[in-house]
Amino acid sequence: MFGAVETFVRQFGRLLLRSLPEGLRYNVGIEMAASILYGIFQAIALSFLPVVLRRLGADPSLLALYTAQTYLGSILSTFGIIMMRYYPPKLFALVCWLGGRMILVCTFFVVDAGWLLLLTAVFWMLEGLPPPAYAKIIQSIYPRQYRGRALGVIRMGLIGASLIMTPIAGILLDHWGHQILFPIASIFGVASAIVFSFIRVETVQEEQTPQPRPFPQVLSILKENRPFLFFTIGFTFYGTGFLLSIPLFPVVQVDRLGLSYSMVGYLTLTQSICSLLGNFVWGRLIDRRGGVWVVRFNVFLAVLVPFFYSWAFNVWWLAPAFIINGILASGIDLGLIMAGIELAGNDNVIEYSAVQTTVIGIRGLLAPFLTVGLLNLGMTDWQICLLGSLLIFCGWLAMRWAVPFKQGAPSYR
Repeated sequence: MFGAVETFVRQFGRLLLRSLPEGLRYNVGIEMAASILYGIFQAIALSFLPVVLRRLGADPSLLALYTAQTYLGSILSTFGIIMMRYYPPKLFALVCWLGGRMILVCTFFVVDAGWLLLLTAVFWMLEGLPPPAYAKIIQSIYPRQYRGRALGVIRMGLIGASLIMTPIAGILLDHWGHQILFPIASIFGVASAIVFSFIRVETVQEEQTPQPRPFPQVLSILKENRPFLFFTIGFTFYGTGFLLSIPLFPVVQVDRLGLSYSMVGYLTLTQSICSLLGNFVWGRLIDRRGGVWVVRFNVFLAVLVPFFYSWAFNVWWLAPAFIINGILASGIDLGLIMAGIELAGNDNVIEYSAVQTTVIGIRGLLAPFLTVGLLNLGMTDWQICLLGSLLIFCGWLAMRWAVPFKQGAPSYR
């Protein structure tokens, strides 16, 4: 089986990876194959989890709890720093991915929102731990001048698979339900991690870095590197604004608009098409202008997503939010990894990524419950979405103090 995978990767690399040097094509091909499998997993399970929870009876407070769960691993990234002092980043990432995705097989037995939330808590805790390890792997195996294009090609595999599978998954969920489809999705998620294990990690000489320091010392980065501080503040405002609104998205889709799984699938298909097209652009723009610029541009676009949700009274009002979300999802995904590497300069990228993910995790755990508090104070869903747009705009303003990318500059300090 795995021999066939390797043969496929080599042939795929010759056909579709011609813009990259020969030495990079194997790893990019392996990552793309893993991304395709993960895209199927994501389309079948992760895209529909909030809607499934809502249909199982989850109220806005439980939806907020689910949104917070997605950041459990991020807030524990300090544990990742400790583990990566003893184990290679690749091994650490694989163990987390395999453990988290295998747990979703148990959704076969779940018919209650509470039990589903328990399983997703374990999944997101393990799925959220590896980003610092993955950032180190990316830094190690791809030279700086090709990282944006490499990641763009890889993400195209993920988005392409989601593009095909999301509407199909929506239809199948309407007929079969989550108890059948989610365990099937888990199998694809596990297969993705197994394929990723074939990555060849050979450190690029120019990117060699020291071992990570203890986390209390790592936090001094925010004081020492002012561009990274402003970038982190801006991204925190952006994420807080977005997370204020996200728990209300299923409420708008199910309660206000009464959308079926199939209609959510079609909207998500539109979002995936836009994300796929975005990868053509963002990867090259990252190589030309840098991850910081790309993230900042996409944060500006994100202002519009909660705005459209606040005024959506039919599916046509909601469609622009899905379109913009697709465009910025690929830009934020690619840009954030590269921005951390760029702002780290010659320092240890694991430390920068850990600070970044920890701050993101704290924000992610707190912001959704702020939504519940605002609802209890009498604010409506459209008012909270507008507040989210305002906070995202403030984040964009803060990011203007992060130094823009200059080609060839080794550091942002």
